[in-house]
Amino acid sequence: MIEKSDPVISRKFWLLFVIFWLFAISGCKEPKLEGLVSVRGTITYQGKPLEGAAVCFTPKDFQTGDRLGTGKTDARGKFELRTIGESGILPGEYVVVVIKNEVIPGKQTPPVNPGTGPPVPGRPAPSEVKSLIPKRYGSPKTSDVVVVVEKNGLADWRLEIVDEERK
Repeated sequence: MIEKSDPVISRKFWLLFVIFWLFAISGCKEPKLEGLVSVRGTITYQGKPLEGAAVCFTPKDFQTGDRLGTGKTDARGKFELRTIGESGILPGEYVVVVIKNEVIPGKQTPPVNPGTGPPVPGRPAPSEVKSLIPKRYGSPKTSDVVVVVEKNGLADWRLEIVDEERK
């Protein structure tokens, strides 16, 4: 069963995620990162490839300045991680976060006529964000998926997303 998420928290998370992603792909003039290793994998949900999911490897003991590895799954559920626009991540221990949401647009409220003049258009209701996978995978605080990335990287890492009730 999918729980309704708090739209304010969801919007804040997505806003931070989008800001990070834009920063990561903006081509900022960061020096080239040394020691990145390749991490590639496949994510499935209910036995099928999970397409269009955001994947983030967050350092387990995250400190300011640590680098996240991010990617997106394709139609086969496959992804490759990048760090600040470069292929790969630094070796270390990571908490894996996977996000796959659906945005349900809000409905327009009816126009309001204050009694004089033309009607004032209604306001759109806020959109609702619904997680399409169990929400525990959507935050480093709740995800129980931890992986150690060694100096040789990960060539075919796999994750099967499991519903809470089947866990």
